[in-house]
Amino acid sequence: MKGIALMGLLAGLAIVPVTAGPAQAQGNSLEEVRDQGVLYFKKEIYKQAQERLDRAFKMKGGKADFLTVYYRAQTHYKMLRLETAFEMIALARTLAEGDDKRIQRVNELEGEMKALYGGVTFKAAKGETNKRGRIFFEAKTGIINKEKKERFLSIRERFRSTDIDLPATVYLPYGDYLANKVPFEVKPEDTETPVVEIYLQVVVEAGDDGISPWWWVGIGGAAAAAAGVTAFLLLGDDGGSTPPNNIRFDIQPLTGRP
Repeated sequence: MKGIALMGLLAGLAIVPVTAGPAQAQGNSLEEVRDQGVLYFKKEIYKQAQERLDRAFKMKGGKADFLTVYYRAQTHYKMLRLETAFEMIALARTLAEGDDKRIQRVNELEGEMKALYGGVTFKAAKGETNKRGRIFFEAKTGIINKEKKERFLSIRERFRSTDIDLPATVYLPYGDYLANKVPFEVKPEDTETPVVEIYLQVVVEAGDDGISPWWWVGIGGAAAAAAGVTAFLLLGDDGGSTPPNNIRFDIQPLTGRP
């Protein structure tokens, strides 16, 4: 009798509904994923909004869905991922053709973005052999406006910690800057995107000798190689410049730029 009762209990448990797990949740439709992202955006939870809208954009039909593209532009703009924001606003304009209300929304967002940021295209300087690397931005003059300074510092930090390929177009608050020590200016009245030639800064991992886990190789790398020297740059965070004198030198073999 006990055996029969146990079998009945197990049979009852077998028909209990199972709650959908993360793997099943991944099967949400484009509209559901997009609407989740839009909701996060409206609640100003931008990181989660970016994750949902990036996912929706990659789904079937996402690149042709105006709301996905438009709110992805909005979210990346708030997150200061300006390269994606400007790319999305251009696509949103194409998708809005024939709809006056949508075109107006696109114009308003694009106008706000262009009032604050301008683009600059970086390409490899003559003799540059690095395929990927980083850009160290410096403000040539102090940025007085607190909000503008915070935006610049956030953008600067991202490019210091992320490798990019050249050519690349970057968006910055209007002003005078240095990119890996090369001067340039971003002006509101520019009708064409300025082009600046630079050498990338490249992170090179050291050996297992315990001296230094990484160092930077950039302009002057060949001269450093001839001397058998590597430089570990200690980066400042005051928004003005990368300190040129605060350097620790370790003697290590280094292959420089030919």
